Amino acid sequence: MKTCKRILALAAVLLLLLLVFFTLYCAITGSPYFMASLVSMLVLPVLLYAYLFIYRLSKERETEKEKQKKEKDGL
Repeated sequence: MKTCKRILALAAVLLLLLLVFFTLYCAITGSPYFMASLVSMLVLPVLLYAYLFIYRLSKERETEKEKQKKEKDGL
């Protein structure tokens, strides 16, 4: 599982670097895709962060519910 997370993290970093270089290329050449690449470069990391934050919160709630259930079953 640890190697899978590392591979996915590396893929995410490469994707973000690709977006940065593509945005730079579009800015230099005056491509009409510049604004689209700029928006995707700014919005994609924010969406990924929000998704991971919500996932982390939901996982914490599940563990809290499991702990409470174990305490009730133990009494």
